[in-house]
Amino acid sequence: MSQFKSIERLSLILNFVNVNRYPSLDTILSYLADNDLETTERTLQRDLKTLRDMCFIDVKYSRSNDGYWIDEDSKRDYQEWMRVFNLFNNARIINEILLKTNRNLDVIDFDRNEQELKGDILGKVLSAVVDRKKIKFIHHSYWHEDSKEVELYPHLLKQYLNRWYVFGCFPNGEFRSFGLDRILELEVQTETFKLKNKKPKELFDSVVGLTYSGDKVETIVLSFDPFQGNYIKSQPIHTSQKIVMDTDKELRVELRVKVNYELEEQVLKHGQRVRVIEPKSFRKLIKNRIKEALAGYKSSKEK
Repeated sequence: MSQFKSIERLSLILNFVNVNRYPSLDTILSYLADNDLETTERTLQRDLKTLRDMCFIDVKYSRSNDGYWIDEDSKRDYQEWMRVFNLFNNARIINEILLKTNRNLDVIDFDRNEQELKGDILGKVLSAVVDRKKIKFIHHSYWHEDSKEVELYPHLLKQYLNRWYVFGCFPNGEFRSFGLDRILELEVQTETFKLKNKKPKELFDSVVGLTYSGDKVETIVLSFDPFQGNYIKSQPIHTSQKIVMDTDKELRVELRVKVNYELEEQVLKHGQRVRVIEPKSFRKLIKNRIKEALAGYKSSKEK
């Protein structure tokens, strides 16, 4: 349980320093105490070292402002680590409540569509990514309905829509993603490798989902009805999402992304509650997809 407390403390420190302007050491300690995490100055300094050495987030001290701030180069890692800390904190809360009585399983219902992975494949792939070791496996393709042996230099473990993927490159340098649920007979090789792309996550900065290659980044403008707009505001389609109009008749948002298959699917799932405004090419693409879907409902007996 002490590990959970340490993670909770790290997340509170990070969030507090991020939302406040140059909080002093005493202010941070007071904030932790108010959240039932009273600690010492020595422990706090150790936490800051942990954030710097293990999380690569540099919380610096400003003498002129007599307070702490997060270095700009650490901002990206800050966002990612806050997601990780939130997962741990949610697990702590659920764990503490469920331990009280075994009947509490009757009052919590997890997503039943979560990907089921065989064995310790997630751990093995993550270790291979961290240790930069080549992996070999059999992959079953849904598209081609066949299986083939794959040798991959894994660069990144990526999650999308409750599914885990390993992103890496073949020996010839071509990059691909593979769903972990379709991987069989995984072997972590002893052969190590150097990263072909030192910042693989950045390849996905301008895309929704997994398909990062293709056309240039475009400005996508979508119009939602007010009801659906509430969901889009609370859970943006992409990190670049910007609200350009919010009235009692519509929510209009702007995205800066590449047009890919996953973006098409995200737009289509909102049905009649969304319209593509720009660009014209993407608007036409979605209209054609809707026509194809409608054609699938027609038969010789239907008008």
